[in-house]
Amino acid sequence: MDCNTIFSRIKNKVEITQPYEVFLVDDGKCFFGKDRDNYTVFMITSTSNKMPPACQETRSLRFAFNKKCTFQCNEEKETKIMHVLTCKEKDEDKLLAFIRLTKAFAINGNENDQYYLAKLFSSLSALFDKRKDVSEKELQGLYAELYIILHFNKNGCDISRFWQTKNMMRFDFTIGDKKRMEIKSTTNRSRTHHFNHDQLLSELYDIRIVSVMLRKCDGGISLGELIDKMRDIFADNYALQIHIESQIAYIEREVLDGMKYDHIFLNDNLRFYNAISIPHFNEKTPDGVFNAEYDCNLDTSPTLQEVDIIRWIQEGDI
Repeated sequence: MDCNTIFSRIKNKVEITQPYEVFLVDDGKCFFGKDRDNYTVFMITSTSNKMPPACQETRSLRFAFNKKCTFQCNEEKETKIMHVLTCKEKDEDKLLAFIRLTKAFAINGNENDQYYLAKLFSSLSALFDKRKDVSEKELQGLYAELYIILHFNKNGCDISRFWQTKNMMRFDFTIGDKKRMEIKSTTNRSRTHHFNHDQLLSELYDIRIVSVMLRKCDGGISLGELIDKMRDIFADNYALQIHIESQIAYIEREVLDGMKYDHIFLNDNLRFYNAISIPHFNEKTPDGVFNAEYDCNLDTSPTLQEVDIIRWIQEGDI
């Protein structure tokens, strides 16, 4: 059952007579529904019944661990020990995000490590209750990263599992122990990108750079469309989904749909580089010096073929 169907079924539940009224999803991996307060709930059966119950609550969420619940499912009434996440939000975008993330959590089999539910609650709390401002430059970078993930996936190379799903990491993709890949984007006419020195000169890693040139276009592909495609194709990837949601949680859908770039121009100007071939300072960062950064123009740097990049990725995944 997809997330939109789950959302529709929950929305259609209007008169709740039991403490919980739920329905099974994904062959019984989890339950979705509503509680008596008309809030959306996600439930999984406890496999650690001997642990004491616990409860946490924020403005938007409530988490009950090992709660004895009476609920109605498929016209049958049951009483069982359950883990329950309750979303008190009424905003439809946040409800859909809640459904997407909890469903991905259940599909990934994390219910077998039920202490991980506390981490899920913490992640959702940060997502819903802690406002984060995102600049247009950050959204541009997200656009480029999502576009490249989808571009490679269309060509039979899944790099989504290598994506660094935490902010402030030095590289966008970690491929095995030694290989790293960084996505750079620009809306300038020249192929000039901003680099951290360690992204170009490292004794530790074999580094490739993907250069994305963007041009705004009313008829282009929007960031909203890319996000929708990621949600569909990688619906089961919980870490990827929550990373995307954390970037856009407080961005209006109109902004995401209005951020459009010419995909024909993008594809025609997509370039790949070995980091060592990009102009940079050759000296290793001196001891005591941190976060050295500078701009590099790649217009005259030798490029790599996409097939070579794909082979390099696949060889690093052995």
